[in-house]
Amino acid sequence: DLLDYMLHDIIKHSRFDGWVEFYLKDLKSGTVLHFTDSRIREDELPVNIAYSAWSTIKIPVLVSAFRQLEEPYDPSVLRQIEEMVEKSDNDSTDFIGRQVIERNFGPLQVTEDMQTLGLENTFWAGYFALGSPLLQAFSTPANQDKTYDTDPDRYAQTTPMDLGLLLEEIYYCARDFGGAIPLAFEGEITQYECQLMVEYLAKNVISVFLEAGVPPNTVVAHKHGWAVEYKDGYMHTMGDAGIIYTPGGDYIISIFLFHPAQAIFDHANALVSGLSGAVYNYFNLE
Repeated sequence: DLLDYMLHDIIKHSRFDGWVEFYLKDLKSGTVLHFTDSRIREDELPVNIAYSAWSTIKIPVLVSAFRQLEEPYDPSVLRQIEEMVEKSDNDSTDFIGRQVIERNFGPLQVTEDMQTLGLENTFWAGYFALGSPLLQAFSTPANQDKTYDTDPDRYAQTTPMDLGLLLEEIYYCARDFGGAIPLAFEGEITQYECQLMVEYLAKNVISVFLEAGVPPNTVVAHKHGWAVEYKDGYMHTMGDAGIIYTPGGDYIISIFLFHPAQAIFDHANALVSGLSGAVYNYFNLE
């Protein structure tokens, strides 16, 4: 209750005046804190809102890639995976989709893999390259809810909880080969490959958003995503989701922000880093 109060208070006094969906899971106790807080709507917004995934979709791509790969790995493929995650490179993402997952329908295979894990609001519907066709139009429980509208990208969508659940599965698979990944994919993804996923996500060092709220050298295995939208030249949706490894306990945190007019980066960054810092301090009170 104390952490919940602190987080809402941080949002209330932040300069970001859009809405925030926040998902947190304590990986020791299993406790979940999940809410949406809005500064621009008087009515209560639901959780599990559909957001443009932007580069956070690269977490699902990472999982699908390792489902297809077998040792010994091609060093050139591993370099492309590193570029995809560490530098958020879209060309590398398309390369992995085409050369590793499925040449023509790689995004649809990624979507199918996420559905196998029970993530019904996450999909990748077309490659990143300019002019790539939309391979399939996806209706999800999240994007069919008409009580809100983030105008989510038709090519890639997700929710904070979906990404949180996916990261949780990667965490348990990497730690002791537990969770749903070994069962859902019948051993096609090994414990070592889940550990590699964590290592690649931890190389995504950007020093803002979730990372900015924790002490230096804290392991933050995460993927962020935001983009200027072609329709008006502004950013509207930003997100960051990761596994945070701390002395006081490990946890998943996944945050998405939306503003219908313009999401100002500095305001959004200050808010996400503030929320991240509050959670870190809560887990590490001593």
